[in-house]
Amino acid sequence: MSWPEDSMVKAVDLALSNGSTYAEVRYQDDTVRFVGVRNGALQSLSSYSYGGVSVRVLVDGMWGFAATSSTDWESIKDTVGRAVSLARSVARLRRRKVTISRDRLARITYDVSQRVKVEDLPNEYLIKYLSELDAHARVEPRIRVRNLFLSTTITEKLIITSDGAYVRSRVPRVYLFGSLIAYDPQSGSAQRNIEFGGSGGFEVLSGVEDEVDREVSVIRDVLDKARPLPHDEVMDVVLSPELAGIMVHESIGHPLELDRIMGREGAEAGESYAKPDYLGSYRIGSELVTIIDDPTIPNSYGFYLVDEEGVTARPRFLVRNGVINEFLMNREYASYIGLTSNAAARASEFDKEPIPRMANTYLAPGNWKPEEIIRETRRGLYIVSYTEWNIDDKRWFGRYGGFEAYYIENGDLKYMVREPFIEVDTKTLWSNVDAVANDLRFYPGTCGKGNPEQGVPVYLGGPTFRVVGVRVLKAPR
Repeated sequence: MSWPEDSMVKAVDLALSNGSTYAEVRYQDDTVRFVGVRNGALQSLSSYSYGGVSVRVLVDGMWGFAATSSTDWESIKDTVGRAVSLARSVARLRRRKVTISRDRLARITYDVSQRVKVEDLPNEYLIKYLSELDAHARVEPRIRVRNLFLSTTITEKLIITSDGAYVRSRVPRVYLFGSLIAYDPQSGSAQRNIEFGGSGGFEVLSGVEDEVDREVSVIRDVLDKARPLPHDEVMDVVLSPELAGIMVHESIGHPLELDRIMGREGAEAGESYAKPDYLGSYRIGSELVTIIDDPTIPNSYGFYLVDEEGVTARPRFLVRNGVINEFLMNREYASYIGLTSNAAARASEFDKEPIPRMANTYLAPGNWKPEEIIRETRRGLYIVSYTEWNIDDKRWFGRYGGFEAYYIENGDLKYMVREPFIEVDTKTLWSNVDAVANDLRFYPGTCGKGNPEQGVPVYLGGPTFRVVGVRVLKAPR
């Protein structure tokens, strides 16, 4: 699909001449390849390109949004007309008029480099790669189901706004998902999902084979060695970077999206415990807790330098030393509280509107070494990986199920624990953090939000950290 730059410039001018006070035109094309292997046999192979042009306008204090998969001028012209008409038709029904913040906007072209270009790899190579990876899992015969999925995506965008933004980008991404399900007649079943990925070329999957080997070894130990806790109890819990990632994403990232705080997401993806006046004043964690969302991390899965509204991205300190410091905001919601955008406007595809989203959210590392935290724990639980998580509508009460976990006694890992669960509210979780390690690590994921739902690539991460006085539940069976 060709870049329709001239038509996009004309579309901005047309929108303004038709009464828009702001116009934003975005071209996006996603070229995707997908390979799936089940128990070593090819199950799916597909490739497609999905793209087009979207137009968002502000007319009489209301948004209008429309999109077309065609890049010819007549289709784009019609799309401008539909967007303006939609905004005008509903403007009289909305009590609060939409405003947007005045931001310094970017004029930039950027491209994520690849050492091994994904577009140059034939399908046969990708199939062979997954088949060989499957062989690493097949060494444990009790792993009865081995599902491996690999996708490569090249996203090309051009964003032009009426107030001066011009952003052209090309970002390739690679993502690998695996589901390994084991069964033993005596021990029962064990399931582990694994994810790897980032932005860049195929080199982002370097070292995956070793990671799969380790996961297979852990599954074997869970079946052969793990035993349930004797009873529920309150104890200290040491949590790995993987647990840090899912916890910051669910209990901090989502509830600090300002559109959710102000009610837009209430009937769709949930509400929030946070309120606008929490900014800079509400303590959610201990002094050791700083949580950052940074789209600019090189080769991260959620990488971008400029958001869909043309605002330059930067690290966003959601929580600084335990206090809520910043919300995730686009230009609209930032204006409602008298601030400027922090470049959180993202859209998954060309025909989706940009809304406040996370990118790469993590607990900032501290000064401890992971082994020191374990050694300094008298009695507790060390959870390395998880099987499931649940959190309530306002992101306050959470429940997390461990997969690889160990009982700690006097600083030593005594035995592997089978299927422990922890239950904790968000404030207790982060307020009771008393040690944070320096082993920062990230994991890729797809974050869902919106109506219609949008799934965007993100990183989740952090270091090993300890939480004192957590309720730990024994295996449910």
